[in-house]
Amino acid sequence: MKNTKLNPEEIEQLKVLQGKKNQEFLKRFIIDQTESKVKNRFSDKELDTENEKRKLLSTIEDLWKIKNIDSRILRKPAEYKAIFTQDYYKEMFRLNNWHYKGIIAEKPWQAGRLTNEIIYFRFSQEVLPFLRIVNPFVITGTRKYKHHQYLTPGARNELSLFISQATELMSQFGDWDSFRVEYCKKYNVPYQLKFKLL
Repeated sequence: MKNTKLNPEEIEQLKVLQGKKNQEFLKRFIIDQTESKVKNRFSDKELDTENEKRKLLSTIEDLWKIKNIDSRILRKPAEYKAIFTQDYYKEMFRLNNWHYKGIIAEKPWQAGRLTNEIIYFRFSQEVLPFLRIVNPFVITGTRKYKHHQYLTPGARNELSLFISQATELMSQFGDWDSFRVEYCKKYNVPYQLKFKLL
């Protein structure tokens, strides 16, 4: 989160704005998932899909069952336990030429994006969007819980493995882009050749 101090009224305005963004994200995700099923535009199936979409917009429970997401994501957050290691962040900082002060508690906002790309993208394509739905921003850049608190024990074990594999491979490179390209190829993670952080 930025170091700018906000007064209570500004924080409340940000929460309201973020709540609207979260609702739009959820609607967009559900619509995208149902529209991906449409194959023949002017068929009865399209009408069925439109009806399904309307049902899904009223409740996420149906989509939860359709995607069998229960095997990966909890409906309520688990107790916090550190899962991302200092070595993981130390390597990330080194590869990005970020200033390292001994212990990494605060990270630049880019660290979250990079972690999504190399760690959370290793799960099936529904996992990260669902994590964003069940764990929305409270205000921009700040979530109430860590995403991994919503992972099932099995998914947390996989996450630990992903972190370990990423840390090990990071240690073999001198810059982030070289590492990222090799990592994404090795673990079949989608990536852009020219990844720009805004």
